[in-house]
Parts: sequence; C-alpha cells; structure tokens
Amino acid sequence: MSTISLAFDNPVNTSLQIGGNADARDSAFMKSADGSIHYIGDVTALSADRKTVTITIVPSDNPQIPAAGNPSSDYVFFVKKADVSNAKLTGYYAEVEMKNTSNDKAELFAVGSEVTLSSK
Repeated sequence: MSTISLAFDNPVNTSLQIGGNADARDSAFMKSADGSIHYIGDVTALSADRKTVTITIVPSDNPQIPAAGNPSSDYVFFVKKADVSNAKLTGYYAEVEMKNTSNDKAELFAVGSEVTLSSK
C-alpha cells in the first residue's frame, strides 16, 4: 500500500490520534472543489509538531488525494471510526444498580450493553 504525507501550516487538532491497529485509526477524507467527498485512507503517522500527517491510501484504480500547492481546491478533514469511538462502556468491569421506586408492578424484559475493550 502506498502512503502520502500532508504538511499543514498549523498543527492539526489534538483529537486526531494514531491507533495501534487499523480498527482504531482515524480516517482522512477530502472535499473537492466540486463539493464531492472522497475517502483518502487511514492516518498512520503524525509528526511531533502535529503539522505533518501520513495517510495510507486506499487501494483503487483512481485514488483520491488532495492537490498539492492549492489549498483552496481541496479541504482535508479527519473522522474517528464510529465503531471504536462511540460512547460505549469501556474497560473490563462494570457494575449496574437498577431500582424500581414505583409502588406499581413492573417487569424487566431485557438488559443489554455494548462493551469495548479499552486496553489489553
């Protein structure tokens, strides 16, 4: 797979993170001058000053990458993967306490949760 490095004049937002595996990496997209949005690939490296971002390009016949030297033609933005970054319960242990404060009869049919392992 090929990679590209994008250099920015200012540091990118601190929320951009480099994950250890492909499932945890932030994704890079660009909006072209015509308004269409294209997926570039996953962010695989970030410089110490946060001004240079390395992206692994998605293999395709026509990869979409930002135009060099024309900052007004393409807009680059980063997105966290929804399945990793959603507000799910994280960790190994959780405790839940449920109370019925009503004097009426109540039945509990189901309890469910989504748990994401936060570390190994």
